[in-house]
Amino acid sequence: MVKDAYDMFFKNISMQFHDDSLVNALVEDAEELAKYGEKRVALENFLENVLANEVTISKEAVTLAEKAFSDAPNDYDIELINELKKNDVT
Repeated sequence: MVKDAYDMFFKNISMQFHDDSLVNALVEDAEELAKYGEKRVALENFLENVLANEVTISKEAVTLAEKAFSDAPNDYDIELINELKKNDVT
């Protein structure tokens, strides 16, 4: 996990969705996991929930998520990023 990209991703999401209660709840869940050193799982869960709830995130956020996984992406991470790229906005 690339910590700087991970942190920038959640900062971007928090700014983009500052008044969205669903996304804020998802961010809180991710922060809870991250407290216990589970940043990869936190990001994966967040992205799964974004996709499941049909929340569209910016292209910049997708790029940051991709960078966060870039040190050692697994197949599932790549699948999540590809799904987000299909749904992103500019």
